[in-house]
Amino acid sequence: MHSAVQDIIRQVTALVGPLVEEEGIELWGVDFRSEAGRWVLRLTLDREGGISLEDLTRVHRQLSDLLDAHDPVPWRYTLEVSSPGINRPLLRPSHYQRYLGQRVRIQTRQAQHGRRVFVGTLDEVSERQVGLIDGDVGQVGIAWDDILKATTEHEFPNPGSKKKGLAR
Repeated sequence: MHSAVQDIIRQVTALVGPLVEEEGIELWGVDFRSEAGRWVLRLTLDREGGISLEDLTRVHRQLSDLLDAHDPVPWRYTLEVSSPGINRPLLRPSHYQRYLGQRVRIQTRQAQHGRRVFVGTLDEVSERQVGLIDGDVGQVGIAWDDILKATTEHEFPNPGSKKKGLAR
């Protein structure tokens, strides 16, 4: 079943990629899995400056028609189209490049420095690895094959902190 799912993901990516690019939208990711006894085809879309609900609704209709016409999935499924969200997954080297200098969270397969989760500033993306400066352990290099999961790490302002320079 695993190779059939991978084949479907490849076919869907090839089919929908040109349509979303034509709309000025990036196909961030394609996921196809069984959830709670039903199959879900999840397409994650983004665009520079963020994607609107109107964009997602319009493109969902277009993608639904396209997938119905080409029928790459031989069984029942639900199509979901969404944005990557605030802590977006980093799935390809180009995603990591885009977030150089920003905070990320990376979970590794193997422990390094006695841990498997690192949070810090992404400062290197090379052919061999990604590097980040973790607040607790400093510079960490993580081989591509060792990355289990990676997301951007949005920093929310602390509402309890006092603003400097404001008179009371």
